[in-house]
This record gives sequence, C-alpha cells and structure tokens, in this order.
Amino acid sequence: MAGDPYSPRRGEHDQNSNDSNKRRPHRFRHWANEPPPEPAEAIAAALHLLGGMAIKLAQVPRPLHLNLLTFDEVVRYFVEDRPSAPEVHHGALLTGNGFPRGIPCLQLFVDRGNRPCLTPSGAPYGRFMVVQRMDDELRSLLAGRELVIFT
Repeated sequence: MAGDPYSPRRGEHDQNSNDSNKRRPHRFRHWANEPPPEPAEAIAAALHLLGGMAIKLAQVPRPLHLNLLTFDEVVRYFVEDRPSAPEVHHGALLTGNGFPRGIPCLQLFVDRGNRPCLTPSGAPYGRFMVVQRMDDELRSLLAGRELVIFT
C-alpha cells in the first residue's frame, strides 16, 4: 500500500521472495518512540478522527440547534443532566469548525481516564449541538482551544 512504511518499496524483496537469505531493512513508524499524548489531547484527536462517526455513535438523529450557547448553560447541563452511572467523573466540551450553519459542540460525560461514558445501549452520555454563537465567558474559556474539561 502506498505510504505504508511496512510495505516493500520498488525493487525490495518481500518475505515470499526466492532469495530468503536477504532480510528486509528494519523500518519503524516515526511516532513509535514519541511519548503518549495528554488525556485531553487524546480525546480531541479521537473525536476529530471520528468526525461524523461521533455523531452517529451518539445516536443523535439531529443536533440541537441553539442561537446562543452560554457558559452557564454548559455548566447547568453538566450539573442537572449528569447521569447516575457510577463511572461518570467529569465532563468535556469539544468544539469545532466547518459547519456552514454554526459551531459544532459535543458535550460529553467522561470517566477518570477521560474516556466517554456509555449508556447500557452503547451510546455516549452527552449531547451534540450546533450553535450560532457563544457568550463572551465561554469564548474566553475556550480561547482558541477545541476542548475544555469540566471537573
């Protein structure tokens, strides 16, 4: 496969070659020796990789559309709509760009390891919203970041 560091390059012998005495040169992925990302970065990266799949996994037929999302509303949701599941430890708010009709926001309940908590049916506890704008307090809290953890 093109771009795969484990696939043979043109002119290289593979393991099924008649010349079994030659060994392929040792190659490794450039990130193999890098330290693991911080938990918050890992959540953001995973959700970005999932993209539209995160919405499907959340089993939300249509996102909630809000004209204004406030800091108080985000906190209210985390306090009042917190599930009774014992693994829920805190909340995460992930925002993004790219929606022509607003700002996508994914509000999730996560465990101590910053993994999304799931309902018995396998859907994440949380909600997906598309908002037109955010209040000054929430924009200031985000300050260019895509992820904020609420403990």
